[in-house]
Amino acid sequence: MGWLYVVEIKYRPEQKKQEEAGKKIVQLEKDKIVKIGLVTADHGKVEIQKPGDDWVITEPIRTKADKFAVDNLLTTIADASAEKVIMEKDVQWADYGLDKPDFTLDVSTADKKAEILFGAPNPSKTSYYARVDNDPKLLLLADTLKISLNKSVFDMRDKSVVGIAPEDLERVVVSRKGKLIELKREGADKWMMTAPERFRVKNSVVTADLRTITNLKAKEIIDSPSKEGDEYGLQNPEESIQLSGPKRELTLLIGKSKEEKKSPTAPADKYARIKGHDPVYLIDGRSLDSVKTDPEELRDRSLLTFNPPDIEKMQIDLDGQQWVASKDKDNKWNLEKPEKKEKINNWAISGILWDIKDLQWKSKNAQKPGENALAELDHPRLVVSLLKKGDKEPLLLKAGWQDVSTAVPAEKPEEQKTATAEKQPSDQGKAPSATKEQGKAATEKQPPSPPTVLAVAQPSEEEGAVFTLDGDFVTRIRQDLKRISEEK
Repeated sequence: MGWLYVVEIKYRPEQKKQEEAGKKIVQLEKDKIVKIGLVTADHGKVEIQKPGDDWVITEPIRTKADKFAVDNLLTTIADASAEKVIMEKDVQWADYGLDKPDFTLDVSTADKKAEILFGAPNPSKTSYYARVDNDPKLLLLADTLKISLNKSVFDMRDKSVVGIAPEDLERVVVSRKGKLIELKREGADKWMMTAPERFRVKNSVVTADLRTITNLKAKEIIDSPSKEGDEYGLQNPEESIQLSGPKRELTLLIGKSKEEKKSPTAPADKYARIKGHDPVYLIDGRSLDSVKTDPEELRDRSLLTFNPPDIEKMQIDLDGQQWVASKDKDNKWNLEKPEKKEKINNWAISGILWDIKDLQWKSKNAQKPGENALAELDHPRLVVSLLKKGDKEPLLLKAGWQDVSTAVPAEKPEEQKTATAEKQPSDQGKAPSATKEQGKAATEKQPPSPPTVLAVAQPSEEEGAVFTLDGDFVTRIRQDLKRISEEK
């Protein structure tokens, strides 16, 4: 057994690892490489260096490199191996296109260097003859390896247009066709529109818009654009986006569309530039179409703003009953009222909390300071109190509505006449029993859902406002509370 352990478990895997490492044509550690040089017939010379933590293209231009593209290139180099050794020595290099190779790759660490020369293709054109450093061996390398290494400046450069993270932004100003909106961050997850009017905006929409803007990638970069005339429509652009944060401020100018189109219905690509900088970017014409600038699309119509997992106590008063639920030390919900010995499922309370969070008002009206402007709120039929962890005062939602009549519509005279004429004496004897059963069913049936509900919320960005809501949510809450009470 000891021999089996040494040979099968310990020695052979290590031997296999060493054999695989020996097949690598570049014997340099990937993480220690600090310089890459490419000379190709297709793209000329490209040089990339790592002077510090980041990779930089130093030739033919100096610009930031795409770290993911560089990492992929390094992985390809480190994993590269030969298909076979054609000749061990005495190679006539000119016969294989290696006296003047059209593709050269060199990589360096702080104290070592490796070079790969690609020559002519083999007769089947599926591989290339190659030489590594000054080794006397003639190698055959896969054409896919050469394709993977054959990179241009554009392939390797950072194509980010904005170069700023969404979380680093505190102010955004979008100007589009003469209309302007201004957004300001007033908390980790709180954005306010400050122009043309002030109100809270949907955090999810702003987050999506900022991600779209900051993730813009160039399809083409013109480093030395023409300065004659206004070829790119960037001198007086119809659209601009100003981004401000503690680390950086910039203004993105969006110019005219490029005339070339892949199809008549496809949106043309657009030119863009960072104000004060020379390079012109060509971006996807659809990239910024999704960015919302209509105030009504941005407006947050939520009554209460909170994160459901942050709530540790919930109290609901509805239809003359009270439900109280709170979290224990294990973050599990317990129902205190009505008293319930069994544990309740967390999802049951979470569903109610998310339903309340997602409430959207349809319209709003101002009320006079210090009094309810509407009688339905003098004695609210629904009161929701939510206490967030660490807060002393709860979030409050009070709602009221008019009675919804449950009366059966009166029969038309002709229908009443027909029913009376067809009624048999035996039916009359069963009437009291039928009426009793109907009454019992009516008492078990939930109250009808009000078509609309009037509500006030505390605290609220819309201070002093009475909101109109769709009344369906009252029925949903009734159903959820009933399930919690009856759950076994």
